[in-house]
Amino acid sequence: MTDQMDEFLENGESVKSVAEYLEAVGNITDSLYAKYAFRGQSKISYPINSSAARRLKIFQSDRDEKKRFIKYNNTLISDAILKGYHRKGIIPLEELELLAELQHNGAATCLIDFTYSSLVALYFAVSSTNMNTEDGAVYILNTRDSDKFKHIKSSEITKTISDLLAQIESKLWVWEPSDLNNRIPKQHSVFIFGETEIEKNADKMIKIDKNSKFQILCDLFLSHNIGAETLFNDLTGFSKENSSDKPFYTPEYYYKMENFRKFYFSGNEDDEGCIKLLDDILKSDKYSYNALLIRASLKFNNNDYLGAIEDFDIMIQLRPDDYGSYYSRGLAKLELNNIDGAKEDFATTLKLNPSDESVSDQLEQLNKDFPKNNEDKKSSS
Repeated sequence: MTDQMDEFLENGESVKSVAEYLEAVGNITDSLYAKYAFRGQSKISYPINSSAARRLKIFQSDRDEKKRFIKYNNTLISDAILKGYHRKGIIPLEELELLAELQHNGAATCLIDFTYSSLVALYFAVSSTNMNTEDGAVYILNTRDSDKFKHIKSSEITKTISDLLAQIESKLWVWEPSDLNNRIPKQHSVFIFGETEIEKNADKMIKIDKNSKFQILCDLFLSHNIGAETLFNDLTGFSKENSSDKPFYTPEYYYKMENFRKFYFSGNEDDEGCIKLLDDILKSDKYSYNALLIRASLKFNNNDYLGAIEDFDIMIQLRPDDYGSYYSRGLAKLELNNIDGAKEDFATTLKLNPSDESVSDQLEQLNKDFPKNNEDKKSSS
């Protein structure tokens, strides 16, 4: 993690609701002469980098990496042109427009998505599948800061991506695309590019509390009409939202979850009542990850560790790569004095998320306090 990120973590505001978030945004975006762009990320530890940089495993900019970065984007464009993807209907696309279309369809490019809508950015900060494992973040920058940014003019659209990437120095390009596809106006999109990693260019960061993501996600949809259906309103988006790895929920499920949400966030402390409502929800949709997550947390907090473990087991079956579920299950096993089971879950957590030093320290301490078994002690003596 960079020094810039450390500074953000120290100074960023932590919010637990849409209302708190909007208040924080208002406090930051107080200049009439600025134009603020926002980027929401589900994990605060993630750098602000392009999908191309992630594909190439580039974690910081240097001269050699920049050359490789440019070459990759050139190759991507060339391959796309060979396959005839450089036309939208009968209209030919410039290289920059082609990259936007490729990114729209899931390709890794040099473009980094930002939005002029603070609420759209908030959606992306809270909507990941592993929403509870880490705080989210919304980064804010002023695109009218001429020391940091240069806007793409109409005369520069025809330039090759090589020229654009090679030309820019100590600044980043800002491109406000035309309505190439349905998502651009819906998401109030703006692309920023030029370097592989740009977190140093962000002005402020708002930290999103991981335990409040589900509530925020519900509020965004119910009160602001912001959700997957409205932001990904095309055939590609519709298909991705209905792919095999996406859960399917019935109308009855949504109705019951909304009733639960109102009860859960009403300020009462009736955990038993909450669990009964969740039991009823899970009768309708037994693989609801969100319902399982909340029920497991409530059971854990009420010392029902066996019940929590049962829910974590199902969550792990649904999402085998969710290290947060392994870690939580390990904590429950530890409460039941199942040391070996806790060690195993902590080890899996670290395998999936090697950078988590706190889990590494816990596992190291457990191995020190509780050697595996007496046979290991004998064999080592």
